[in-house]
Parts: sequence; structure tokens; C-alpha cells
Amino acid sequence: MRIDPEAEAVLREIERAAKGRPDPRNSAEKLAQARSDTASLARFSAPPPASVRIEETEAPGRSGQAIPLRLYRPANGEKLLLWFHGGGAIAGSLDTHEAPLMALAERTGRVIVSVGYRLAPETRYPGQHEDCLDAARFLVSGALGLPAAGWAIGGDSIGGLYAASTARALRREGASLLPEAQVLLYPNTDLRDTRAWPSLRENEGRIMTRDSLRYEADQSVPRHADRLTPVASPLLADDLAGLPCSFLAACEADPLRDEGEAFGRRLDACGVPLTHRRYDGMIHAFLQMNGRIKRADRLMDDIAAFLRGERG
Repeated sequence: MRIDPEAEAVLREIERAAKGRPDPRNSAEKLAQARSDTASLARFSAPPPASVRIEETEAPGRSGQAIPLRLYRPANGEKLLLWFHGGGAIAGSLDTHEAPLMALAERTGRVIVSVGYRLAPETRYPGQHEDCLDAARFLVSGALGLPAAGWAIGGDSIGGLYAASTARALRREGASLLPEAQVLLYPNTDLRDTRAWPSLRENEGRIMTRDSLRYEADQSVPRHADRLTPVASPLLADDLAGLPCSFLAACEADPLRDEGEAFGRRLDACGVPLTHRRYDGMIHAFLQMNGRIKRADRLMDDIAAFLRGERG
């Protein structure tokens, strides 16, 4: 494949930054390095638009903890988009995704509510899923004074997995809670130890490796039996019918390309209206790289068109 030149430049910069770095000496240093690497992607984001206002609030968690929420309000924004950030369940934060989500709020005209779910290994499966579901329930309850009509759910990378699992949980709880649409950007969908998707091998080292993915899963879902459940691995769900119409973005040069597209095929086979976009030559996490990769603007335009109802 031919990688987009701007994406290739980002990969080279990441490689140079890691060159000569000492290996972690213990588990604490390994986790700290993973979190630092994820946070460092923010340097590729464009400055956020000044027209988007930021508000801080929180949702109540079932274990008594507060779940941080950060709202991005564009001018005249009304409909909602609930967002779960990426980072492999062990990294990422409200801060790492702030600039690109502000840009997405401006582009879509949606009020984006970003969820600061608890991270692993401090909180393990199913804690992240619980936080995401609790935040969704809180949002549609009207507790924030925001209209739930026509709301959407979404996420990038592992956040896409949480969005899909949350949508399935809301479907079980009743149609009145279900979002109108879901946006899944290069999502994890399969945490099985036995997964052997060709893209994992073909795109080894491009943002992530098979070892880094295994490490993330070991920290967040340590019991291998749990990884075989449709909550942890939405690709394994028996029936996806009745889920909201979906936008699924996959990147050609992404280790997660194949499992994401396999989930799209499952959605389509179950009758879920699907808008699938594969971005040729593009790499994982490029939504966050809109300061360096021009095609991130195309991704945001595609999401905006989908949320306006231009689907197919």
C-alpha cells in the first residue's frame, strides 16, 4: 500500500521521538510510557476553534464515583453527540482529545459531550463499560437540560468499542433510550487472544503493535474468558439488529482495519443502515492529527454529512 505522505511524516516523527529511549524497568514505567505516548499525539492536533465553548460537569457513577464530562458547545449547537475517547483503555483523556473534538463540534454543529471514563489497570473490565453506559443514561435523562431527541453516540479506537457496546446495552433497555446514530472511528471490536487479522501483521508498528494491543487488553480485560463476551468484543455479538444507523471509518494502514471492517459487515448483515468509509493510505488516530494531516478535515466532513442524514 502507499501511505499518505502526511501520515508517513507523522509516523517518522513518532519513530524519531522514540529512538534511543530506554526500555521501561518495571510495570509502573511501562504504563507511564504508554500514557505519555498517547498524550504526545496531541502535538499533531490543530488549534481548537475559538467559537466553541467548553463546560465542565459530571455524571454519577454506579459505584458512587463522579464521571467527568466535558461539553463542547458550537454556536447554535442543539443536537448531542456523546463521545468516548481512544487510548486502549489504559490511556487517553478529556485533554488528549479536546482540540479535535472541538473542531468536530464546530464542523457538525453538535454539542459534543466527552466522557472521562476510568482507565485500566486502576479500574478493570467492566468498569469502563459501566462508566460509559452510566454517562449515556445520565445524558438522555435530561439532567443536563440538553434535548435528547436525535442524539448520537460515538468514539474512536477503543472508544468506538465502548460506543458500540453502550448502544447494544441501551437497545436492551428500551427504544426510548437508543441514539439515532452511532459514529465508530477505526474501532477495536475483537479483543480475543486468538485474533489473527491480516492488518495486524501488515501494519505492525504503525501507531501500535500486536504486543502493545496485547498489553492493553491484559491491563483492561485480564480474564481471557471475558474477552470472548460480546460486551468486551462486540464483533462476537449474536445479533446486532436494531442498532442505530452507523458511520464506520477504517484506515488502510491501521492494524485495526480488518476487525473494524468485519464489524461493519456484521452490522450490514443484520440490517443496520451502514455508511462505511475506508481512508486509503491513512493511519490510526488521524482524527487527532488534523494539524498535520489534511485528510482529517475530510473525515470530519464525512461525519458531519452522515449526522445531517446524508447516508449511504
